[in-house]
Amino acid sequence: MTFLEAIDKDLIKVPMTARNGKEAVEELVGLYAAKMGLQPSESEGILSSIMERESLGSTAMENGIAIPHAKISGLKNPAVMIGVSRIGIDFGGKQPSSIFFLVLAPSENPAEHIQILSSIAKVCSSDLFVRMLRSSKTKDDVYQLFFD
Repeated sequence: MTFLEAIDKDLIKVPMTARNGKEAVEELVGLYAAKMGLQPSESEGILSSIMERESLGSTAMENGIAIPHAKISGLKNPAVMIGVSRIGIDFGGKQPSSIFFLVLAPSENPAEHIQILSSIAKVCSSDLFVRMLRSSKTKDDVYQLFFD
């Protein structure tokens, strides 16, 4: 599955309500949990995996983008949650993060995980695209940036 195939309008949050990094991850995992009908213990497992990965080193990039991610055992398909914060959130980078791409990928397919992360980095290398994403008002605006 490609990065674009992993994008789902129901997994986009604009604006995010989180005030810190943990809340940002919780908010985006919450979207996934609601969409997939996960039990609280399953959501907690995903959250723990992401926070464990973050403890190895922040996934914040220098342009106000963060890409928290985790490989999840037993996950059938990758998922990408996208969030846009109006306030900017401290996620361990040089500047607050206002755009979040949370990536969940099956641990059984590490190449797919790397391909999705690489695609996100490539898309975010465009300053114009990042500005348009940051100024999005709704999840429809975000979705259309990728598919129009």
